Amino acid sequence: MLPACSPLVRDAPFGGARDHVADVALTGPFNGQIVDGITAAPIGDATVVAVWSYDRGDGLIGPAGSETYVARSDRAGRYRVPLAPEKIRGLTVRLVDFTLFVYKRGYVGYRSDVPYDGGGRAQFVARHNRVAMRKWVDSDSHADHLLMLSPPPEIERLTAWERTAANASLLRTLTGSPGEPPPDFKPSALEWLDATALLPPEEVRRRTNYLEAFDILEFGDLARTHFYHGVHLRAVDHDEVWDVGYRVWRDPPGGLEPVLETFRATLPGVEPTADITAETYVLDSEAVRAVAFLDRERRIGVLLTCGGMQCPDIETALILAGYVLDHLDQLKQVPVPADATPKPAPRGPR
Repeated sequence: MLPACSPLVRDAPFGGARDHVADVALTGPFNGQIVDGITAAPIGDATVVAVWSYDRGDGLIGPAGSETYVARSDRAGRYRVPLAPEKIRGLTVRLVDFTLFVYKRGYVGYRSDVPYDGGGRAQFVARHNRVAMRKWVDSDSHADHLLMLSPPPEIERLTAWERTAANASLLRTLTGSPGEPPPDFKPSALEWLDATALLPPEEVRRRTNYLEAFDILEFGDLARTHFYHGVHLRAVDHDEVWDVGYRVWRDPPGGLEPVLETFRATLPGVEPTADITAETYVLDSEAVRAVAFLDRERRIGVLLTCGGMQCPDIETALILAGYVLDHLDQLKQVPVPADATPKPAPRGPR
């Protein structure tokens, strides 16, 4: 039996380093920094996935699989990728490509070979690479975004929430407008998650001694689905610092990891505690108090925000979050009305 051989390696189509002389190979290593494309501020806790692709054969050549390495950027936005594992071996095996993916919710994803908008990209280099990410805007297409990423499994899990938005956008394209569904489309047969019973306005008033009324609205930044509902308790005739909001995900298609990614993006730098569940994230600031937690057993994630005037201290926000936890069994599914459009909230704690 012939011993397994290290794969042959094609020449790298990219440079070694930015403003430096450095050897370059598809095998790596790779490093760089991820920053905001406008402010140049470092982006920490971004998911970085390195993919090495192989082929095999003499004459008749076919794919031989791929290897991946997953990392996260540090607080300075730095990432590091080691040498290729090269566990795929053989006499006719070749390492033929390397692609770097970067994903951070709230930004347009990055891949080292294909830009989202079809325009030019600053040249990718193996070391001292600069990944400038653009913030997501409403006019961006989730469908095009997913098509561009063609995400490996590690990022596919994080982008699972985008598939719902992409499908909704494609439906609007097919029907011509949100109000003109196809003849065989029956919205009333669909269901929404209903979280309105988890924290009634009277319970907020009882805990905070607030005597005024609330309007119960929908958060308009994420579409309501069978697994997500965002409830906005807007203080009538008062500024947003008197508002309370909570977002609930139950058994989302991509699991709870994308929800955790949302927590990390919304509450940057916050470390987990055990205040509500074993995975609780608490942010205490003058303008807003925020408590997020995961209930792994019930596959539920909750993010509660409370304006600084409504919740004068973080203990009040923790009490409200604890009430939500205690009433998660009141989550239910409700039919989607045929003409339903979630009522957006024009302001409120995010």
